[in-house]
Amino acid sequence: MPDIEKKAIHIMIEHPDVVLSTNVEEKWFSNNHLRELASFINYWFGRYTNADEIRAQFCETPFGKRMDCEALFAYLSKIPDPYDYPAVFKTLRADYYKRSLQSSAANIVKEPCEFTVNHLWGIYQEANQTDNNATFDKQQVTDELLRDLDEPVKSWIKTFPKFDRLLGGGLGSDQLLIVGARPSVGKTSFALNLALNAMLDNQNLTVELFSLEMSAKQNMRRLNSMVSQIPLNDWKNPAVRMNDQQKAKARSTIQTIAGLNFLCNDNITNIEQIAHVIQQHATRYGATNYLPIVDHIQLVESDDFKLDPRHALEKVSRRLKQLTQELHIPLIALSQLNRAVDSRQSKEPYLSDLRETGSIEQDANIVAFLWCDEDGSPVLNCSVKKNRDGELGTVKLYFERDTQRMVEVKNGDYQTA
Repeated sequence: MPDIEKKAIHIMIEHPDVVLSTNVEEKWFSNNHLRELASFINYWFGRYTNADEIRAQFCETPFGKRMDCEALFAYLSKIPDPYDYPAVFKTLRADYYKRSLQSSAANIVKEPCEFTVNHLWGIYQEANQTDNNATFDKQQVTDELLRDLDEPVKSWIKTFPKFDRLLGGGLGSDQLLIVGARPSVGKTSFALNLALNAMLDNQNLTVELFSLEMSAKQNMRRLNSMVSQIPLNDWKNPAVRMNDQQKAKARSTIQTIAGLNFLCNDNITNIEQIAHVIQQHATRYGATNYLPIVDHIQLVESDDFKLDPRHALEKVSRRLKQLTQELHIPLIALSQLNRAVDSRQSKEPYLSDLRETGSIEQDANIVAFLWCDEDGSPVLNCSVKKNRDGELGTVKLYFERDTQRMVEVKNGDYQTA
């Protein structure tokens, strides 16, 4: 075991409150036993308040039972308490990135290609990022609050006008928005309409959809159907189903959509791969001009295959939340709701429907649900049930299912909304 790793894990065990104020990632540990222990402490995020509680619970985990857990804790307890915690974690992090860069450079020598070069560049950029959780600059925050009194916030991402008002002006930095619904209600369509509105409002905005359920081509068809008002079914076989006038409009629409900063990633499913891309693109496009959307969160794979589905999902939602805080970006994640919603007379979802899927509701800044009063109704309710930075309420949307377009209902008039 490297000495710096033993010192770091000693701090995390003897002073678990450190986890609440300092970002210590388990991947920084090269030793498997220490990495699993760090992962356990991070996962429970301050639930245990002393070393005895951590030891008792970790030794009961499947991994703890496969090792001499008591001997490990006895050994770690004898390590002298380091006097400079931040310096230990800084060295731990630096050693990890040194190993990663060396390994990535070796891969380039073995297999020189665009992927290995990009991977090395991504590690280099990540290694040079400042640890956002290391310090609290009270003066900087105070100055920002005072400046906000005189200068309107311009970094809001605009979506639907009424929805934006509930959010306090639009989507802002450091926000994780969870949008939950039962299958086939319209989660993906809602996300694409929101993305389209945001890109049309701000031409510098880049929206990236991580689509784990549909291909990039399927999502692009939906966007083109929304803008052209040509039914989605016609886009599935346009050479046969569209007339000459529609084809001319379709060509124009395709060029319009191509001119937007819309990225659709349909070939990665692992949370760390997704996180890596988000980190790269947030740096490239800027925190205020980048909006990632994950569709949907239950399909994202954890990098820890030993976890059961519930705990794996909690790890995914926690990672997404960390990304919003580290990069100061908004992030939207779509979520399936359980069947309990269908069994009730009222189809309106509640936060409890989301709690059963793990810690998603706890990690989210904003939780919104999509639902219909009656099956087949063209009116979709978008209910904000949790909002740390704004109001609660419901916005009604008219959903044109043939073109996937959604618009806010005005004064009960669905057709002219």
